[in-house]
Amino acid sequence: MSHKLNTDRTAAVSLDAVWLKIDEHTPIGSRMQLIDKKQNIAFTRVHHKGDGFTHWFPVPKWEI
Repeated sequence: MSHKLNTDRTAAVSLDAVWLKIDEHTPIGSRMQLIDKKQNIAFTRVHHKGDGFTHWFPVPKWEI
């Protein structure tokens, strides 16, 4: 996975991974990265239906 720093150099941003829109296929009751696009603050937590988040991404696995 490649990345670059944003213009303020405060965040490393992926060049190929994108947030997935929460829809009827999003896993419920599973730990994942969640974000509300308006607030732009990401959390790693268990997703519950109607929790107010707009997008998600799977938790990355450890490279062995």
